[in-house]
Amino acid sequence: MTAVRIASDRDFAGDDAGVAVAVAKARTGEAAGVVARVAHQVHGAIGFTLEHDLRLVTTRLWAWREEDGSDAYWNAFVGRQALAAGVDGLWPMLTRCR
Repeated sequence: MTAVRIASDRDFAGDDAGVAVAVAKARTGEAAGVVARVAHQVHGAIGFTLEHDLRLVTTRLWAWREEDGSDAYWNAFVGRQALAAGVDGLWPMLTRCR
């Protein structure tokens, strides 16, 4: 929700909006992977079979994670922004994105 607020407040322009959205995309992608893995573990991997609807949800989660850039892509974007901010700009960059 914070990324939406920051992007909206800045009219989806500027480094702050880009970093906030990139962090949100990367973190939700990572969370989707964890949720899918745990769901399949809980169901004893039966979710991979045609008889169980879990496969419909998790395959969509896995596909969504790769849309508009993978977690690695967005993590690298945030890393580049952090490096560009430099030693003196890193903390202000991080605190503006909250």
